Amino acid sequence: MSRRLFVIALLVVISGFFVTPAAKADNVVLNQWYTGQFGNDWPTPLLGGVDIGLGVDGPILTPPVGPCGPTAPNGFANAIASPAPAWAITLPCGGTLTVTDVEASGDQFQMFDSVNGGPIVCLGPAASPFTGPGQNPGWVSPGCGLTSVPVPDASFDGEDINVSLGDPDMSSATFYLPPGVNDITGDYLGVEGNGDFDFIIEPAPEPSSLALFGTGLVGLLVAFRRKLTA
Repeated sequence: MSRRLFVIALLVVISGFFVTPAAKADNVVLNQWYTGQFGNDWPTPLLGGVDIGLGVDGPILTPPVGPCGPTAPNGFANAIASPAPAWAITLPCGGTLTVTDVEASGDQFQMFDSVNGGPIVCLGPAASPFTGPGQNPGWVSPGCGLTSVPVPDASFDGEDINVSLGDPDMSSATFYLPPGVNDITGDYLGVEGNGDFDFIIEPAPEPSSLALFGTGLVGLLVAFRRKLTA
């Protein structure tokens, strides 16, 4: 009997690692750095790519930029150009949005959110999820959905996300995304270029996954104890 309980508990623990969160976005990937851009009129949706000029067939976008962007819990990844708007982010348990200026210092951003079709409100600050070895967490929002206050023309980071997050002259912040469908917009408050920035969305872990893992682990310990005392 104890052996049977041991096997069942072990299977529950293993399955806890493979529970797929229901968090999703309609045309972006969570836990992926993107290069985006804002227009000049608020509220502006997160635009795809970075417009560096007008070509024969329309805007010319930069190639993917931003090496060494930290990812949770302790990895790094390059940024890719974000797709065209509009897009929403479904987060059953909430999550975070981290935004940073790139290239030259001087740009600042203000982030807003409409949850489940509700009123547009500014995003509140959240703790950065980037605390792994070699990761720079970025700077704390001063409130009202604002990224940190930059120092214009003070720094040039070569489009490295991790360096940008660690540079006090560059503007960055992490914001809390509430549970539900988040429609994020923003405002560009800066002096450098076209208002381009890098961003990443990290979903919070679902309680069901954690509860399943915890239940299996407790069962495994009980079965192991019974086996020792048998």
